[in-house]
Amino acid sequence: MKKAINLLALALLVAGLSASLGAQKKDPWFHVEVKENKTEPEYVKINLPMSMVDVALNVVKDKKFGASTWASGNKGHMKLPTDEFSLADMRKIWTELKKAGNAEFVTVEQKNETVRVAKDGNYVVVKVTEDKKPKVDMRIPVSVVDALLAGTGEELDVKAALIAMQKQGVGDILTVNDRETQVRIWIE
Repeated sequence: MKKAINLLALALLVAGLSASLGAQKKDPWFHVEVKENKTEPEYVKINLPMSMVDVALNVVKDKKFGASTWASGNKGHMKLPTDEFSLADMRKIWTELKKAGNAEFVTVEQKNETVRVAKDGNYVVVKVTEDKKPKVDMRIPVSVVDALLAGTGEELDVKAALIAMQKQGVGDILTVNDRETQVRIWIE
């Protein structure tokens, strides 16, 4: 009888541990998929837990993002790769756009291409169509833009934006489709 009670207690313990482990929230994953249609097609697929992306930002050294792109000390901050406007100006514009609420801010219609930039609920939406086919479909959570532009100086806070993406939850962040390249970025 004592053996049966011990086995029952062990079974309940294992069942309880299994249930609590199953109930734990899984770490979301960050996915990037790039397909290039060239004479020699290239296909790149990156699948990382968000926790690994966070760590990778602290050590990233990539030829395409040279030393001048990443802020000194890195820490997930990146310099804006343009001198045409400042981050201070972008922060001012962003503050005013958020105050305006839901609206379509930019629409450019040409013969074969349409560009639309809007704020829709908790998202910034950028849509580009070419020959009536989707080329760019971007839905960025407002909280991600807030985090990216947080801070001071001329540095984007990429690490904070990734944390905001993780808090936002699953879904597509960016899709780009054109004749030569297809890009999809999402969290799952």
